Amino acid sequence: MTVGGLAPVLDPTGLEAAFADLWVGVTRAGGAVGFPPDAPEGEIRDLAGATLAEVRAGRLHMLALRDGAALVGTAFLQPGAGPVVAHRATVLRLMIHPDRQRQGLGGRLLAAAVGRARELGFGQLLLSARGGTGLPGFYTGQGWTEVGRFPRALRLGADDVRDEHWFQLEIGPGPRNRRESVGPAR
Repeated sequence: MTVGGLAPVLDPTGLEAAFADLWVGVTRAGGAVGFPPDAPEGEIRDLAGATLAEVRAGRLHMLALRDGAALVGTAFLQPGAGPVVAHRATVLRLMIHPDRQRQGLGGRLLAAAVGRARELGFGQLLLSARGGTGLPGFYTGQGWTEVGRFPRALRLGADDVRDEHWFQLEIGPGPRNRRESVGPAR
């Protein structure tokens, strides 16, 4: 099965059900996408709708990976809020359908997110990953640098507490961070 169709999504109209289904499926499979595996489906679907509303409002940039009409994966870029962080974005909710994992699609989607960030003029990317999974090793293997770890920051259940790992990737100077020095900061 060939996967094509990796592209930015400017208008997510028509993706609502597929995106919510993807998020529920990844969560149920134990994916580290913001919810414990037993989270109420309605909460996941509500946040999926709110996320697409952020795309429509221009506050998030969405990438979708498709196999024909099927939504196989997503990633989002959230621009830094404010002038001192306008040069960076955070990668959010990178997810691949559980049936399609371990096929190199996560790396492909992450590379596309980096490329899109460059197109948008960002010079630095951030992301976080749940400890106790293979994700920290995956991101390190993709060239990201772990810059911090919050011990016991994520509670998935009463007896399941995980570290949150933070990563950074410098992707080069973009238009947003090309400023000439005009003297000492005050």
